[in-house]
Amino acid sequence: MAGLKELIESARESTKDFIGLIVDSVREHLSADVSFLAEFKGDRKIVRRLSGEPHRVCIEEGHSFPLKETYCYRVSRGELPAVIENALEDERVRDLPITAQLNIGAYLSVPVMLSGGRQYGTLCALHNHPSTHIHERDMRFLRVLGDILGDHLSRQESTIAEYEMKSERIHQAIDESAFHVVFQPIVDLHSGKTVGAEALSRFDMEPRRTPDLWFAEAAQVGLQEELEVAAVRLALGHMDQLPEDIYLSVNVSPRVLLSDALFDAIEAVDASRVVVEVTEHEVMEEYQPLIAAVQRLHSTGARLAVDDAGAGYSGLSHIIQVSPRIMKLDMSLTRGIYQDVIKQALAISAVVFGSRIGMDIVAEGVETAEDVLALKIIGVRYAQGYYFAKPGALPLSTGEPEKT
Repeated sequence: MAGLKELIESARESTKDFIGLIVDSVREHLSADVSFLAEFKGDRKIVRRLSGEPHRVCIEEGHSFPLKETYCYRVSRGELPAVIENALEDERVRDLPITAQLNIGAYLSVPVMLSGGRQYGTLCALHNHPSTHIHERDMRFLRVLGDILGDHLSRQESTIAEYEMKSERIHQAIDESAFHVVFQPIVDLHSGKTVGAEALSRFDMEPRRTPDLWFAEAAQVGLQEELEVAAVRLALGHMDQLPEDIYLSVNVSPRVLLSDALFDAIEAVDASRVVVEVTEHEVMEEYQPLIAAVQRLHSTGARLAVDDAGAGYSGLSHIIQVSPRIMKLDMSLTRGIYQDVIKQALAISAVVFGSRIGMDIVAEGVETAEDVLALKIIGVRYAQGYYFAKPGALPLSTGEPEKT
């Protein structure tokens, strides 16, 4: 799915084409020498898109004029009519410097309005000779196109404003470290001991929402790597508070696994105690870079886990491609497994598959003693969930079931 950043770039390109089509239509319909879209920006009028023969009226794209000296400004203020048929004889404009400067013979324009009643600028047409053939239907045509442009530009403005708001919010979260880490133990079902801990981010700023929405927003605005790596660094900074025989598991998306910044963070600690969980929920079109990153990860001594197995896009084919050392069964497969023969069969298949390729299986979302017993019988070795402990601050719980 394209993020806001990509959508904005695409929208900008399509807007250029769309505005060009509108401006061309104005010139052709009115048989004008030039038609153009002008933006009012501060005290200037800027020609944003132009169609026609600019040398005939001495105006080009990008030209900027003092706003108050232009016809457009005066029309917008009601000081001039929207149509000037003969600028050389019309006493309201014939002596204005811009009339001679742009070689204006005839002029017509309509305002381009944005949402909320704000004026973007004007949609204009110029002739370098007088014209007495401008009819009311021509103005209606021009008004319709001006309204269409205003609506289009308003939507683009809204998209850009949304992007800027979200980008600023993610930058603030990163710059101010406006999140903290909680830890959930991963337990050996045979011994009852804690063998690992998954680090989970919790955000301390508005809007109050789940972490997945924060990371999804970061991806939308092109800050996925920055936020995920910042979260990983913060989590790894707690490793010295964990017993040496407990590993720390951190979460990243497949794309961030390709990041040098991620490897810098992992190589700054004892990588043999690090597990990198990669969610299965993201489609990867090119597996070769991901496979190379996994090989690089294993060379550091860290291990790869596929998170939420069974809940993502590609199932076992995804797992086969990346060859993880750990597969984590999604809670949708483990919750209520004690009374669901289909879930039991899927878990048994995962255990057999894992044993054949040397991959550990971890059950996520375990909440009841009945599910724990079923998982033991099936042969799942490790588990995490509220039955053992909710995510919380260090030190970790001992792995004993949480009393409720």
